[in-house]
Amino acid sequence: MARKNIIKIPNKIKEQIGTFSQDDIIVACVKYIPNEEIEKYKHLNTRYINGELVLPSSRTPNPNAGKYSRANLEGLDRKRTDLPKISKEFSFEASNWRGNGTHTVSYTRDVFRKDFYPPKEVELKIEQIEKKEHGFKIKFLIDQVINRNTPNFEKELFYNLNLLQENVGMIDVFPSIATLADYAKTVYIGWEILPPGTVDEIIEALLKNQKTGSITSDQVKVMRERIGVMSKLKPVAYIKGTSGFLRYFGAKFGDDFVVFENIKYGNALYIMYNSWVDLSKKSRTELLNEPREDFDRIEHRDGWGNILQKFVREYRCKNKTTNEETFESL
Repeated sequence: MARKNIIKIPNKIKEQIGTFSQDDIIVACVKYIPNEEIEKYKHLNTRYINGELVLPSSRTPNPNAGKYSRANLEGLDRKRTDLPKISKEFSFEASNWRGNGTHTVSYTRDVFRKDFYPPKEVELKIEQIEKKEHGFKIKFLIDQVINRNTPNFEKELFYNLNLLQENVGMIDVFPSIATLADYAKTVYIGWEILPPGTVDEIIEALLKNQKTGSITSDQVKVMRERIGVMSKLKPVAYIKGTSGFLRYFGAKFGDDFVVFENIKYGNALYIMYNSWVDLSKKSRTELLNEPREDFDRIEHRDGWGNILQKFVREYRCKNKTTNEETFESL
């Protein structure tokens, strides 16, 4: 089963979309799979037991399937070698003299700009369409409705086609039964503001009303560590983002400085700079499709807490200066 990525949207797909009488579409394909080839799809958790096909529930594709499957959970940076280089500051942790602790070292160098494709966390749905004598007709669907009138349509289409190609080895498109508005409702985040408190109090509030088993003990351990780092920086409030189950959590340091991350795929932390009122109205996909300059991303590597501290310190210094200038002008 070939899973090589496509490098551009095939003309056949574009022509097919042009024949649709509606604007909302999905990336999906229907494929006949002989009984003896079901084993080739075990990476999707499909099984063939006693002559019957056992399919998994909807789930995010395995990140090991390819770079777009990994990007679906972790995001993807694409280097823009077609644009001039820009100056960028980098930070890392270095050992103190004689090895007593560490300190942050910063330096600047010219680099190519990168476009960041945010983690979309879209899921792959697998449905049995028909059982044949020697196999099954199966539908594979990327669970995201995209609309051909939106500005980022081709980007989303290209991304989802590659996601399907990596996991199934085949691509196709169909008109969507659901609308883009219907889809947006399923990925909307209901935000809850939590007052400051001890780490234990915040963890208890975050986990309140969660179903047993929905969050593992390892995930709770990670939450505790990361809330511990945030609490030392004294946020004005904590935030809990829900979408049927706990997904995002973080802290609010100001009306235009919100930090959050994903408990399930928490390889990075995001600092959003737009108005909290505006952010709180967005779906999770809209949040990370903001212009790149509207947010910063800190990967959870050694010293990430010091980098976050640097951003918070700079934000507070800037706002202190602004407030002082406002006061003096009165």
